Amino acid sequence: MAIEIIVGLAILIVAIVIAWLLSIRTRKGSDEGKTPCPHCGQRIRRGLAVCPQCSREIRLCNTCKTVILNKEGRCEVCGESVAARATPVHRCPKCGQMVQANSKKCQACGEQYWSPVIAEQ
Repeated sequence: MAIEIIVGLAILIVAIVIAWLLSIRTRKGSDEGKTPCPHCGQRIRRGLAVCPQCSREIRLCNTCKTVILNKEGRCEVCGESVAARATPVHRCPKCGQMVQANSKKCQACGEQYWSPVIAEQ
């Protein structure tokens, strides 16, 4: 009888360890390819020109790809001067997130559309 209890506890411990390892793997995979927004800190997909959370523009240096935060448009890493670009944006008619004007599909919800509604900036 004691041996059955020990075997049962061993199986339970192994199952708990496997579940814990799978949960770690799932959490890492869901955050892959994301970076924090430099303005609000929300984890967003890399390469977005506008944060879907705070609707602020995310500018990258053309030379070293560092996020540019200062208003002068000068990269603090390599010194490259990057002109501020007026990125036209609009709201997705389904979820209301800000998306690039030339986009035919919302990056947040996947809604496809043909005529964007220009948002006030």
